Amino acid sequence: MKRTGELVLGIIGIISSALMSLFGMVLIWAKSDEVKSIMEEGMAADPDLDLSPGDINMLMEGLGSYGWAVVIASIIGIVLGLIGVISIKGNKKPKLAGWMFIIGALLTGIISIGLGFVPALLYLIAGIMAFVRKAPPEPEPPY
Repeated sequence: MKRTGELVLGIIGIISSALMSLFGMVLIWAKSDEVKSIMEEGMAADPDLDLSPGDINMLMEGLGSYGWAVVIASIIGIVLGLIGVISIKGNKKPKLAGWMFIIGALLTGIISIGLGFVPALLYLIAGIMAFVRKAPPEPEPPY
């Protein structure tokens, strides 16, 4: 039985998890001092903003922490997605692949606080397909 659908969804989920990881790294970089100074200069240029430097520091710290959560969620998603894709290829272990996809979907979606919605949805669909699809019955030999 071919498992092309699960395989394609798993690979697209891995790619979207990798892109999510890059976005998380950008959020971590946004915590750097040079970005903080650029933000402070922008606030000084716009007198209508009512943000203090303490507010900017709090915002940047929050973005950095969220960036780490996104990177961790995407790494978990990539690892579990790879295990699922390798297990489903050739219809070797579809139950293991289904569990890996579903666990990857839950962890990616929950840890990233919603940013990993796309890979989580793809992994969830692939996991459900791995459990639901059954091999067609063998034809009975003629007597």
